[in-house]
Amino acid sequence: MAHSGAKLLLQVDDLQASIAFYTKQLDWELLERAASGPAALLRIVMDYNVLLIQRNPSVQPETEVQEMQLSHWLQPKYSSPKAGDLIYVGVSSVNDVEQSLQAKGCNGLRKEEDPGHIRKLFVPDSDEYTFVYWEELTAAPAEIVAMYAAGADELESAVAGLTEEQLSLSQAPGKWSIREQVLHLIDLEMVTMHKVKFALAEPGRTYQGNSFSQDDWSTGLNYRNRPIHPEVQLFRAMRQHILGLCEHLPDALERTVITRDREESVAKLLKMMAGHAKHHIRAVQLIREQHGC
Repeated sequence: MAHSGAKLLLQVDDLQASIAFYTKQLDWELLERAASGPAALLRIVMDYNVLLIQRNPSVQPETEVQEMQLSHWLQPKYSSPKAGDLIYVGVSSVNDVEQSLQAKGCNGLRKEEDPGHIRKLFVPDSDEYTFVYWEELTAAPAEIVAMYAAGADELESAVAGLTEEQLSLSQAPGKWSIREQVLHLIDLEMVTMHKVKFALAEPGRTYQGNSFSQDDWSTGLNYRNRPIHPEVQLFRAMRQHILGLCEHLPDALERTVITRDREESVAKLLKMMAGHAKHHIRAVQLIREQHGC
């Protein structure tokens, strides 16, 4: 049976129990079970499939299951989160998802909203993952500019007074440190700014850029050991540069680029960058609270 490749690989302790939880509690759709070996393909929402494999399966080694099934069930660039990680799933209405899950008796739901940015519903599962169903919220152009402009002060405040040793603190072993959070958000800002500049300079042009792999960039650019303060200064300069262009170019926020699968406006890109930075700034603040620094 032909299916689009899974973008997510989850390892579970009990495949049958996990399938039951995901289909009955979270309303996912079971697409296919492996002909041999403990693996199954499920659909979370449209165009978002997940492959489940059982940890330490009794039927045969996990590596053999991977060799037989994963090559044609997974997308080339898939993610494989660890227990405790957050897994984000975009939906059209978080409130509808919440009502549906509550009706099915799903427990432990928690909702957050950042006005003008994003609404999120946190859903813990039986395998120690947490799914975050998220919905982008609308904002007026002036609100978008204000949120984007506030980011530099928010980032500088979030890292103020930290020592090099404290910059290496994280919420848990294996999670990104404060240093890695900051360098990631700045690199994504720089990559996205390139697209914004094309939209401002050549509105309506088709934009072709490489996909961004946060893990590859983190490793390749040595996030774990680099200083952050020059990068924080660069972040402020980039935001000031774009804000200056938007102030002096007519209809700047309405200008667009055409990517492979959609048209993106400057307003949408600035809103995404503002929300992305706020997400990682909040993560830095949580680490500081946890460690009392």
